[in-house]
Amino acid sequence: MALHKDFPASPHDILDPSIRWFPADEALRASSFEKLMPPLVPELRKQVKSWRDSGYAKATETSRSLLNE
Repeated sequence: MALHKDFPASPHDILDPSIRWFPADEALRASSFEKLMPPLVPELRKQVKSWRDSGYAKATETSRSLLNE
């Protein structure tokens, strides 16, 4: 399992999509990423980051309060 050099030690940190887990040696991230990850995974990670950055747009107040705890 490869972890980005900036991967946080805390399991509670919210990760940027660019430093998420990758199923190979980190050196292969630039050249083999598309071959080793289903295309949905990185796209979903980007969309989740965008949703978080928007303050959880369109989420109910109850959901927002649970996500921000």
